Amino acid sequence: FREHADAGLVPARIAVAYGATFRVVGVERDELADVTGRLRHDAQGRRDLPAVGDWVAIKATTIAGGRSTIHAVLPRKSLFSRKVAGDDTVEQILATNVDTAFLVIALDRDFNVRRLERYLAMTLESGGRPVILLNKADLGDEVDARRLEAGRAGLAVPVHVVSARA
Repeated sequence: FREHADAGLVPARIAVAYGATFRVVGVERDELADVTGRLRHDAQGRRDLPAVGDWVAIKATTIAGGRSTIHAVLPRKSLFSRKVAGDDTVEQILATNVDTAFLVIALDRDFNVRRLERYLAMTLESGGRPVILLNKADLGDEVDARRLEAGRAGLAVPVHVVSARA
C-alpha cells in the first residue's frame, strides 16, 4: 500500500455498492465514495472496478457531506461471481475477499446434493474456503446419511449439522 500512502491515499473497504456510488468503511469512519474518472476510464471491464468486499485506496473528503474518491482497487484474495440474469453473458460480481463461505443446506425436503456440489464448485473457484452447514437437523430424516452424502460431495470440506431450534 506504500505507493498509495505516498500519494496521500488511505485504505478503506467497500461495504455497499449503490450502482456508481459506494459506501466505504475506513479506519476512522464510513462514508460515500465515487470512482475517479481515471480509474473508470482505465478499467478493461467490470472486474477492474470496485465490488463489495474490495479493499480500495481512497482520498478521504474533508468536506462535511462530501464524497471521497476511489483511486485504486487493491489486489483481491477471492472473487464470487455469476452470470447476470437473462440472456446476456455478462459477469455479475457478488463479493470479493471472502475468506470463508458457509454453505447452508436444509435437511428437510429441500436437501439437494447437486445444488451443494454447484455451491462448492463456485466457492472453490472463487478462492474462498467452504464450510458446509446442514441446517434444520430437527426436521430432517436420515441426518447421518445426509451428512455422509454432503461429506462425499465436499471431500475434505468441514460439515456441521445444526438446528436453529436447538
